[in-house]
Amino acid sequence: MTSKVEIISGAFVLLGKSPINSIGNGPPIVDGVSKLFDLIYPTLISMHNWRFAMNLATLSPLTVIPPMDRWQHVYLLPADLLRLFGTYPETINYVRYENYIYTNAFPTLTIEYSFLPDLNKWPIYFKNLMTIYLAAEAAMLVTEDGTIAEYWSQKGLAYLANSRSMDSQQQPSSSIIRDSILSRKYGY
Repeated sequence: MTSKVEIISGAFVLLGKSPINSIGNGPPIVDGVSKLFDLIYPTLISMHNWRFAMNLATLSPLTVIPPMDRWQHVYLLPADLLRLFGTYPETINYVRYENYIYTNAFPTLTIEYSFLPDLNKWPIYFKNLMTIYLAAEAAMLVTEDGTIAEYWSQKGLAYLANSRSMDSQQQPSSSIIRDSILSRKYGY
Protein backbone atom coordinates (compact mmCIF):
# COMPACT_ATOMS: atom_id res chain seq x y z
CA MET A 1 0.00 0.00 0.00
CA THR A 2 1.64 3.20 -1.19
CA SER A 3 1.35 6.29 0.96
CA LYS A 4 2.73 9.81 0.93
CA VAL A 5 4.74 9.00 4.07
CA GLU A 6 6.28 5.96 2.35
CA ILE A 7 7.35 8.02 -0.70
CA ILE A 8 8.80 10.82 1.43
CA SER A 9 10.55 8.30 3.68
CA GLY A 10 12.04 6.58 0.62
CA ALA A 11 13.35 9.93 -0.66
CA PHE A 12 15.00 10.60 2.71
CA VAL A 13 16.65 7.15 2.62
CA LEU A 14 17.94 7.78 -0.94
CA LEU A 15 19.48 11.00 0.35
CA GLY A 16 21.27 9.16 3.17
CA LYS A 17 18.92 10.24 5.94
CA SER A 18 16.81 8.26 8.39
CA PRO A 19 13.35 7.16 7.24
CA ILE A 20 10.31 8.96 8.65
CA ASN A 21 7.16 7.49 10.21
CA SER A 22 4.80 10.46 9.90
CA ILE A 23 4.52 13.87 8.31
CA GLY A 24 2.81 15.86 11.07
CA ASN A 25 4.65 17.06 14.18
CA GLY A 26 8.04 16.29 12.69
CA PRO A 27 11.00 18.49 11.86
CA PRO A 28 10.32 21.40 9.47
CA ILE A 29 12.38 19.66 6.77
CA VAL A 30 9.75 16.89 6.60
CA ASP A 31 7.00 19.47 6.13
CA GLY A 32 9.05 21.09 3.35
CA VAL A 33 9.52 17.79 1.52
CA SER A 34 5.80 17.06 1.98
CA LYS A 35 5.00 20.33 0.21
CA LEU A 36 7.44 19.38 -2.57
CA PHE A 37 5.54 16.09 -2.96
CA ASP A 38 2.31 18.05 -3.45
CA LEU A 39 3.97 20.13 -6.20
CA ILE A 40 5.75 17.28 -7.97
CA TYR A 41 2.90 14.73 -8.10
CA PRO A 42 0.55 16.63 -10.48
CA THR A 43 3.50 17.81 -12.55
CA LEU A 44 4.82 14.28 -13.00
CA ILE A 45 1.37 12.98 -13.96
CA SER A 46 1.05 15.82 -16.51
CA MET A 47 4.39 14.96 -18.16
CA HIS A 48 3.10 11.80 -19.85
CA ASN A 49 -0.21 10.14 -20.63
CA TRP A 50 0.26 7.51 -17.93
CA ARG A 51 -2.24 4.74 -18.64
CA PHE A 52 -3.04 4.23 -14.94
CA ALA A 53 -3.96 7.91 -14.66
CA MET A 54 -6.22 8.15 -17.72
CA ASN A 55 -9.99 8.23 -17.79
CA LEU A 56 -12.80 8.54 -20.31
CA ALA A 57 -15.90 10.63 -19.65
CA THR A 58 -18.98 11.13 -21.77
CA LEU A 59 -20.20 14.68 -21.38
CA SER A 60 -23.69 15.98 -22.03
CA PRO A 61 -24.17 19.53 -23.25
CA LEU A 62 -25.19 22.16 -20.76
CA THR A 63 -28.44 24.03 -21.29
CA VAL A 64 -26.69 27.40 -21.28
CA ILE A 65 -26.23 29.31 -24.50
CA PRO A 66 -22.57 29.68 -25.50
CA PRO A 67 -21.27 33.24 -25.08
CA MET A 68 -20.23 33.42 -28.74
CA ASP A 69 -22.29 32.71 -31.86
CA ARG A 70 -19.44 30.55 -33.16
CA TRP A 71 -20.37 27.54 -30.96
CA GLN A 72 -23.62 25.60 -30.49
CA HIS A 73 -22.81 23.41 -27.47
CA VAL A 74 -21.08 23.90 -24.12
CA TYR A 75 -19.73 20.99 -22.06
CA LEU A 76 -18.51 21.13 -18.46
CA LEU A 77 -15.23 19.28 -17.97
CA PRO A 78 -14.91 16.77 -15.09
CA ALA A 79 -13.75 18.21 -11.75
CA ASP A 80 -10.84 15.76 -11.54
CA LEU A 81 -9.45 16.67 -14.99
CA LEU A 82 -5.75 17.40 -14.87
CA ARG A 83 -4.91 17.42 -18.59
CA LEU A 84 -7.19 17.00 -21.61
CA PHE A 85 -5.76 14.58 -24.18
CA GLY A 86 -8.47 14.41 -26.77
CA THR A 87 -12.06 14.05 -27.82
CA TYR A 88 -14.04 11.31 -29.51
CA PRO A 89 -14.78 11.57 -32.30
CA GLU A 90 -11.31 12.96 -32.94
CA THR A 91 -12.17 15.13 -35.93
CA ILE A 92 -14.35 17.69 -34.17
CA ASN A 93 -13.48 21.34 -33.94
CA TYR A 94 -13.56 22.60 -30.36
CA VAL A 95 -12.02 25.15 -28.06
CA ARG A 96 -11.45 25.05 -24.32
CA TYR A 97 -12.09 28.03 -22.05
CA GLU A 98 -11.62 27.53 -18.30
CA ASN A 99 -13.50 24.33 -17.39
CA TYR A 100 -15.65 24.25 -20.51
CA ILE A 101 -15.42 22.89 -24.04
CA TYR A 102 -17.24 24.74 -26.80
CA THR A 103 -18.07 22.91 -30.04
CA ASN A 104 -20.68 22.52 -32.77
CA ALA A 105 -20.52 18.74 -32.75
CA PHE A 106 -22.88 16.13 -31.41
CA PRO A 107 -25.27 16.12 -28.47
CA THR A 108 -22.75 14.12 -26.41
CA LEU A 109 -18.99 14.25 -26.36
CA THR A 110 -16.47 11.75 -24.98
CA ILE A 111 -13.11 12.97 -23.75
CA GLU A 112 -9.91 11.27 -22.65
CA TYR A 113 -8.09 12.99 -19.82
CA SER A 114 -5.59 12.49 -17.03
CA PHE A 115 -6.40 12.79 -13.36
CA LEU A 116 -4.58 12.26 -10.05
CA PRO A 117 -5.17 8.62 -9.10
CA ASP A 118 -5.12 7.40 -5.52
CA LEU A 119 -1.58 6.50 -4.47
CA ASN A 120 -2.69 2.89 -3.92
CA LYS A 121 -3.34 2.63 -7.69
CA TRP A 122 0.23 3.52 -8.65
CA PRO A 123 2.21 0.80 -10.43
CA ILE A 124 5.62 0.06 -8.92
CA TYR A 125 7.54 1.87 -11.67
CA PHE A 126 5.66 5.11 -10.93
CA LYS A 127 6.09 4.71 -7.17
CA ASN A 128 9.85 4.38 -7.69
CA LEU A 129 9.88 7.27 -10.16
CA MET A 130 8.07 9.54 -7.69
CA THR A 131 10.50 8.57 -4.91
CA ILE A 132 13.52 9.32 -7.11
CA TYR A 133 12.05 12.60 -8.41
CA LEU A 134 11.23 13.71 -4.89
CA ALA A 135 14.76 12.86 -3.77
CA ALA A 136 16.16 14.91 -6.67
CA GLU A 137 13.98 17.92 -5.87
CA ALA A 138 14.57 17.69 -2.11
CA ALA A 139 18.32 17.00 -2.29
CA MET A 140 19.48 20.59 -1.80
CA LEU A 141 16.90 21.15 0.92
CA VAL A 142 17.85 17.99 2.81
CA THR A 143 21.59 17.58 2.13
CA GLU A 144 22.76 21.03 0.92
CA ASP A 145 25.04 19.13 -1.50
CA GLY A 146 24.86 20.03 -5.18
CA THR A 147 26.64 16.83 -6.23
CA ILE A 148 23.95 14.68 -4.62
CA ALA A 149 21.22 16.84 -6.17
CA GLU A 150 22.78 16.45 -9.63
CA TYR A 151 23.18 12.70 -9.17
CA TRP A 152 19.50 12.17 -8.30
CA SER A 153 18.38 14.54 -11.07
CA GLN A 154 20.22 12.39 -13.62
CA LYS A 155 18.81 9.21 -12.09
CA GLY A 156 15.32 10.74 -12.22
CA LEU A 157 15.60 11.57 -15.93
CA ALA A 158 16.82 8.06 -16.76
CA TYR A 159 14.11 6.45 -14.67
CA LEU A 160 11.47 8.71 -16.26
CA ALA A 161 12.41 7.36 -19.70
CA ASN A 162 12.23 3.75 -18.45
CA SER A 163 8.93 4.36 -16.67
CA ARG A 164 7.38 5.92 -19.76
CA SER A 165 8.46 2.92 -21.79
CA MET A 166 6.97 0.47 -19.27
CA ASP A 167 3.74 2.44 -19.08
CA SER A 168 3.41 2.68 -22.85
CA GLN A 169 3.43 -1.11 -23.03
CA GLN A 170 0.20 -1.20 -21.00
CA GLN A 171 -1.93 -0.93 -24.14
CA PRO A 172 -1.52 -2.38 -27.62
CA SER A 173 -0.36 -0.30 -30.55
CA SER A 174 -3.01 1.08 -32.85
CA SER A 175 -3.71 -1.17 -35.80
CA ILE A 176 -2.89 0.00 -39.30
CA ILE A 177 -5.95 1.00 -41.29
CA ARG A 178 -5.65 -0.36 -44.78
CA ASP A 179 -7.10 1.71 -47.58
CA SER A 180 -8.29 0.47 -50.96
CA ILE A 181 -5.48 2.09 -52.98
CA LEU A 182 -2.72 0.47 -50.95
CA SER A 183 -4.60 -2.85 -50.97
CA ARG A 184 -4.75 -2.86 -54.78
CA LYS A 185 -1.15 -1.76 -55.18
CA TYR A 186 0.44 -4.13 -52.66
CA GLY A 187 -2.14 -6.95 -52.71
CA TYR A 188 -3.14 -7.11 -49.07
